Amino acid sequence: MANIVRCKACGFVTDQGKIKDICPACGVPAKMFEAYTPLISLKRRRILELHTHPVLVHFPLAFAFTLFLLSVALQFASAKIQGDLISTIQVLSCLLPFFAVGAMATGFMDGKLRFRKVTTPMLKKKIILGLVFFIIAIVMAVLALSGQLLTSPTHIVYFIVAVTASLYGSLLGIIGGKLLDAKLPG
Repeated sequence: MANIVRCKACGFVTDQGKIKDICPACGVPAKMFEAYTPLISLKRRRILELHTHPVLVHFPLAFAFTLFLLSVALQFASAKIQGDLISTIQVLSCLLPFFAVGAMATGFMDGKLRFRKVTTPMLKKKIILGLVFFIIAIVMAVLALSGQLLTSPTHIVYFIVAVTASLYGSLLGIIGGKLLDAKLPG
């Protein structure tokens, strides 16, 4: 088993053999590293190091923000490209709920591995916000497929829902960032 070390300056943890002259994360000299004993099993650590949840969670958040921007662009687009924008909105809106489910599933797995349960206060908040985000994603898909995106009431509702999705996505990201700062339990 490799010797695990931790940067005293930033907390970056890695195998000692991967350190050159400086910390790859913060750039301090390699002498700032100290021996480190991981608080979790090797099996749990290997799964967590795949970062499946942080990677998969970016898709629905990026889609939500992109859909918000596309709904704004649709309002100002010429008739020539409105059809293309609507098609793009429809495809992304239909994919959004599936990516949201993927992000939630990996979130449950990540929470269970990091904290051994998914009932901590912050994880409960993330679950609730994630479910609301999923419902919003379904509403966006239904609105996008209604064929009425160019009509004023539907476009306004879609725009509001897209803004709401972006806000909920941001809240999920903020809570997720705070959870990444939490120390892993033994």
